[in-house]
Amino acid sequence: MHSETAIVLLNLGGPLRLADVEPFLLNLFNDRDIIRLGPAFLQPLIARIITRSRLKEVQSRYAEIGGGSPILRESAAQAHALRKALWEAGRAEKVVLCFRYTRPRASGLLRSLKSQGIRRLLPVTLYPHDCRATTGSSLMELERAAKAIGMDVIPGVLHYATDPDYLACMEENLRATLAQAPNATVVFSAHSLPVKQIESGDPYEREIRATVEALKARLGVIPGGYRLGYQSKVGPIEWLAPSLKTVLQELTGREVVLLPVSFVGEHIETLHELDIEYREVARKVGITRYLRVPVPGVHPAFIQCLVRRTLEALERASS
Repeated sequence: MHSETAIVLLNLGGPLRLADVEPFLLNLFNDRDIIRLGPAFLQPLIARIITRSRLKEVQSRYAEIGGGSPILRESAAQAHALRKALWEAGRAEKVVLCFRYTRPRASGLLRSLKSQGIRRLLPVTLYPHDCRATTGSSLMELERAAKAIGMDVIPGVLHYATDPDYLACMEENLRATLAQAPNATVVFSAHSLPVKQIESGDPYEREIRATVEALKARLGVIPGGYRLGYQSKVGPIEWLAPSLKTVLQELTGREVVLLPVSFVGEHIETLHELDIEYREVARKVGITRYLRVPVPGVHPAFIQCLVRRTLEALERASS
């Protein structure tokens, strides 16, 4: 049975090899949906300057985690799990990946899908929280590419900050890690965002806090308590606070269980930033034990979240 609809999994993407780091950074810093670097006509120039200044440092970070990002492998595994579950539910839609800054990107992907008879695209985000800089940017690129070749983007799965299956996955992983250090402080870590973007109405911070509060309610009171910190700040502008570094500095002499709440797969910001950089910060400030909770990956409850919400979106599209 052939379907004219394809399920498009949206994610950031990342460099597979060190040689891919430069074009990845250029695409990233050229995206005004993530960060506005001066007036629009100057952004390409500023992006090149920033990329040139940061290239060797960023390449060295990727070298330390194996020479490239695992995000394609991670996202492909999630796509396979979703595809298999939808097939078992009797659905025939293709499930494909679409990255924002590295291949497969929207324009080439959509031309291929159209040649296969696909006419409609149902986006499913791999960013759990509603944010203009992540799902918003990916969705806009998808819609631009679709419009250019006469395809339709239909309402899909655009966030799931408090979905019960998503929370169940996070809770199970957190409980398993916390069992190794029952008296630890649980530190929730989320990717930061410029304050100016939040003040302009972006719902990201509100959604992050909704996830955190829902997880705290599920776990209840714990001996070490809970904290929230923000990671991955770039540039001199004001970003969401408190920073993860500040939070860790305030936990001297304690054990810490760190839970990244804004990522569903392993990549540079978990494998290097959290596992290497912040582990070293924790050591220097006297944290006695530093454990990091695994991301959802292909955890059955997380895949069930995507499957259920995708089926609901397909049902709405057919009604």
